[in-house]
Amino acid sequence: MHCPKCGIDINDDHPSCPQCGFSMAELDTALGSPPTRAGPVTDLASVISEAGGQRLQDRLQAFRDRTGCAFDLVTVAATAPRLPSEYVFWIFNRWKIGGEAHRGLLLLLAMQERRIEVEVGYSLEDIVSDAAAGAILQAHAVPFLKKGDVDGGLYHAVDILARLMEDGVRQEASA
Repeated sequence: MHCPKCGIDINDDHPSCPQCGFSMAELDTALGSPPTRAGPVTDLASVISEAGGQRLQDRLQAFRDRTGCAFDLVTVAATAPRLPSEYVFWIFNRWKIGGEAHRGLLLLLAMQERRIEVEVGYSLEDIVSDAAAGAILQAHAVPFLKKGDVDGGLYHAVDILARLMEDGVRQEASA
């Protein structure tokens, strides 16, 4: 994975960034205990409708069934005092999305900051980079979110990312 501050590779063996000094311990100190994970969809900001939440859970479960990889979604009211990019990195690691191999993705919607972020586990970065995932969010989720359609924006982000990952994992398995 990449340091959310400067982009340098960091991992479990090297938990602090050699360039800027960022570390998980710094986030733990600032943020305390991570929120409780409620399954593939954790709507801490209470912005997803019941029907939208079920549709997202169904899609995320289908992704897990097809790939064996994890894909979770979390909404929060705010990430302060940290940046959304730092918060999604922290939650991804504290929830151990994708297990020890980091074979997973985490999508974060931070309402106060008006940001949607994704963290891609390092085992999947060959399939979709953080930059490509960010571009997908800008093109396919942000237009819905700007219109106030949270369910639509999140579903489109999840569906496009899941399809890309499903194709990549399928190709990886056949190679």
